[in-house]
Amino acid sequence: MAAIRSFIFNICFYSFTLFCAAGAVFTSLLLGTRAMRAMFRLWCNGTMFLVRWVLGAKVEIRGREHINADTALLVAKHQSEMDIAVMGTVFPNYGAIAMQELDNYPLVGRIVTQLGHIKVKVEGQRQNQLPQVLEGARRVHDEGRPILIYPEGTLMRPGKKMRYRAGAWHIYHELGVPAVPVAKSLSLAWPRRDWRKFPVRCAIEFLEPIPPGLGKQEFMQTLEDRIEIGSNALIREFATTEQLEEIRFDYEHDGGSWSATRQPEKP
Repeated sequence: MAAIRSFIFNICFYSFTLFCAAGAVFTSLLLGTRAMRAMFRLWCNGTMFLVRWVLGAKVEIRGREHINADTALLVAKHQSEMDIAVMGTVFPNYGAIAMQELDNYPLVGRIVTQLGHIKVKVEGQRQNQLPQVLEGARRVHDEGRPILIYPEGTLMRPGKKMRYRAGAWHIYHELGVPAVPVAKSLSLAWPRRDWRKFPVRCAIEFLEPIPPGLGKQEFMQTLEDRIEIGSNALIREFATTEQLEEIRFDYEHDGGSWSATRQPEKP
């Protein structure tokens, strides 16, 4: 039954996505950016409707007390393509750090541009892109929109992690705003780059904001601890027995402290 639901969901989702993408580009030619944003909200809400009622997965959103209309910077774990839709239902006007290479894809490039995301090059030779990122961050912030950044820069499997890049700190430092870490276990239902989806429960959680003013090292360690601890806790809470048996956590608790991919030192 799960395989059948996954198949039907994929057919519905990709058909719906193509319809929304084509509709967004067409209507934006006539009505501009507002039409594009309206279609994006439709896609986010429609996708989550399909996740709940076709796939049969339940997504819980926690920590709403840590966000509000003035939330300026979201720093999140990136586990699933569903991230885009879930975050869009909460912050439909967010501006994310996005691949500049998306400009080469039909429909997608225009959508990313009109939604006002911050585009950076991720393939081939890259020069220092920090000035470009900060300029884009200031633009999005001045527009009164929250900035979304994934510090690992790529999709991760449950329990896995990569080095956290410092772009999040530079934006946090430049704007002088609190940073809201976001933990997730969405990949339990929608694994990254996987045709198979699963009718299980999962969650995202907005965690306690990191106040402005921390130095780079303290900020990065606090950010990494909160996101990884929070994400691992959500995975352990929501994973099925079969899923949990396959997951190997890169961030494990040891004697009251957390350390990434390190074994305790021998006495």
